Amino acid sequence: MKKPNKSNTQLWTGRFQESVSDAVIDYTGSLDVDRRLAPQDLEGTRAHVQMLSSQGILSESNCESILNALSQVETEIKENQFPYRSELEDIHMNIESRLIELVGPSGAGVHSARSRNDQVSLDIKLYSRKTTNCWKNQLLNLQDSFLDRSEDLKEELFPAWTHLQVAQPISWSHYLLSFCVMFARDIERLESYQIRTSTSPLGAGAVAGSTLPINPEITAQTLGFKQSFENSYDVVGNRDFVLELLQIATQLMIHVSRLAEDFIYMSSSGVGWLRLPESLCTGSSMMPQKQNPDVLELARGRAASVLGHTQAVSTLLKGLPTSYHRDLQEDKTHLFATADIVTSTLRILPLIILGFQICRDKYTHLFKESFLESTDLAEYLVEQDVPFREAHRQVGKLVSYCASKNKALQELTDEEIQKWNPKCTKAVLKSLDPKSSLKRRNHKGGTGVKAVEKQLEHWHNWIKERRKTVSMK
Repeated sequence: MKKPNKSNTQLWTGRFQESVSDAVIDYTGSLDVDRRLAPQDLEGTRAHVQMLSSQGILSESNCESILNALSQVETEIKENQFPYRSELEDIHMNIESRLIELVGPSGAGVHSARSRNDQVSLDIKLYSRKTTNCWKNQLLNLQDSFLDRSEDLKEELFPAWTHLQVAQPISWSHYLLSFCVMFARDIERLESYQIRTSTSPLGAGAVAGSTLPINPEITAQTLGFKQSFENSYDVVGNRDFVLELLQIATQLMIHVSRLAEDFIYMSSSGVGWLRLPESLCTGSSMMPQKQNPDVLELARGRAASVLGHTQAVSTLLKGLPTSYHRDLQEDKTHLFATADIVTSTLRILPLIILGFQICRDKYTHLFKESFLESTDLAEYLVEQDVPFREAHRQVGKLVSYCASKNKALQELTDEEIQKWNPKCTKAVLKSLDPKSSLKRRNHKGGTGVKAVEKQLEHWHNWIKERRKTVSMK
C-alpha cells in the first residue's frame, strides 16, 4: 500500500494539483525550532479570536468554543500530551489543526483575517518582549550582587589599572560599582527597546491587511502593545526588533566578557588578587591540583557566539527585498540561541560576585612599589601654584630617581625631598598614602568613601525604581 504523502495533511494544499514532495516538507519544516513559541501563539490566537467576535466575524458561540479548545491545547502542551505532527510544518499549523480537531470545521474560522506572516511576527514579538523583561530583571539582580559586596568594601584598597599596569588606588567598592553603571546602560537599552517596539503586527495579514471588518487596535490593546501597525506591507517583513534585541544582547555580553576577563585575570596563579568559589569552578581530568574558572571562560566564549548570531541575522536581513520572505524563518534559530545564552549567563554571574574572596596579601605590595600616589603628589604641587605639566614633569623625575634607588616615595629622606623640591616636606609624602586617596576624592563619581556612599545610595534607589517597571509578561 502506498504511503500517504505528508502534504495531504497541509492546510494550504487547495491550489496544488500535485502533492508537494516529502523532501520539501522536511526541508521547510520548523517545528523543532518554533515549538517554544506555543505560549505566544496561544496568547495571540486568543486575542485574535476575541477581536473577530467583537467585530461580528465570528459568532459568540464559535468564539467560546475556540477559546475553550485553546485552553485544552494549552493544558496538553504544558502536560506534554500535545500530539505534535512534524508534517504540519510548524507550531502555528499544529495548534490550528488541533483546534479544528477539537471544535470541528468551524474551528477553521480562527484563521480569518490572519496569515502566518503576521501571526509569526506577533509570536516572535511577544517572545522578545518576555525575554526583554527577563533580562532586565536578571540584570537588576546582578546589580544587587555588586551592591551587596560594595557595602563592606568602601575602604578596601584596589590597585586600579590602565593598560593592565597598576595606575592609582581606588576602593574595591568603586571597582565593583563600575559594573553597576555598565549594566545600567544595558537596562536602559532594553527599556528604550520596549518602548520603540511596542507595536502589534496582528491584522496585517499576508501583506495587505484584510477586506473583513477587523480592528487591529483591539488586539494591540488586548496584548499590551501601545499601538497597532502603521503599514501592513512593512510590518510582515519587519525583523528590526529581532536584530535590535540581538544587538543589545551583543553589547550586554561584551560587558559580561570584560567582567569575566577581569576575574579570570585576577584569579590566575600569577596574579591571585581574588579567589573564586570552589563550587563555581571545575577541575582537570588529568591534573589533580587544578581549579579552573570554566564558568567565566564559557561566559567570555559565549559572548562570541552571541556576536555571531547577531551577525547572521544582520546578513540575513541585508540580502532581502522588502515584505515577507521565507528566509525570515531562520531568525528564530539565532534569537532563541541568544536568549538561552544570555539568560543562563545572567543567572549564574551573581553567584560569582557574591562568592569571590579578596586576597589582599597578593597585591598590597603594589601600593608601595608602584608609585600609585604620584598623581596625588602632582596635584599637591598644583595646589602650590605649579602648572600641572610642570608638576607632572617634576614628579616623573622623582619617580625615576626612586626607581633607580629601589625606593618607594615614602622612603625618601628629608634631604632627598628638599633637593627635589624645597617646598615639599616628608610630611607631605606621608599624607599621600593610598588610604588618603580614598578620603580626598569625594567629588561626584569619585573613589572617595563619601563619594562611594553616595553612589551606593543612588544605585539602591535606581534599582528600586526600575523594579517597579519590570513585568514578566
